[in-house]
Amino acid sequence: MNLCYKTSAFTRAPQITCRRAPAPCIFFLCLQIPLLFSVGFFPARLLAQSKAPSEYELKAAFLFNFAKFIEWPPGAFLDPKSPMILCTFNDDAFGVVLDEVVRAKAINGREIVVRQMKKAEALTACQVVFVGTPENKRLPELLEALKGSTTLFVSDIPGSAERGGGIEFYLEDNKMRFSINVDAVQRAHLAISSKLLTLARIVHDQVHGERS
Repeated sequence: MNLCYKTSAFTRAPQITCRRAPAPCIFFLCLQIPLLFSVGFFPARLLAQSKAPSEYELKAAFLFNFAKFIEWPPGAFLDPKSPMILCTFNDDAFGVVLDEVVRAKAINGREIVVRQMKKAEALTACQVVFVGTPENKRLPELLEALKGSTTLFVSDIPGSAERGGGIEFYLEDNKMRFSINVDAVQRAHLAISSKLLTLARIVHDQVHGERS
């Protein structure tokens, strides 16, 4: 299985070669991102690498950039100096990658803080939370815990967006894509940039009993 990171000639970004993906890396087969360069989606550090980014470097870059392209209501922060909090839930697969991606960066003047959460009720303290597939059985519980909050729920659990999550990673033609549930985003009172919406598959809440 190869991880590919291919750029367009119009991006003026370096060509990054393919490398053999480790066995656990099954979600990201090949990523084609010319359009993403046009909106400055990926950090320069990843683009300058001589090797293809790992699965979790890509996930971390997406989480950081989701936060860049979304506006939270004023009440989502305690005060103007409060940090932007990016969380993972019961997932140490990122290691220090997410910390490295956001190091020395800020969003709208806010420092970015990375936290690993263990309790569902603590997730409302996050602006963005990533929940991985091992938590599939707890998805209803986690979404319930976030009701009424301004937390953006991001996951790679299949069907999580239609079930009420905000953003879901999925594969299409061996390329990583993401869905945005505009109903969930509206409930959280989040404003998403049209640039981000252009890159996404737009979905809605799945009606009870409806099959996608």
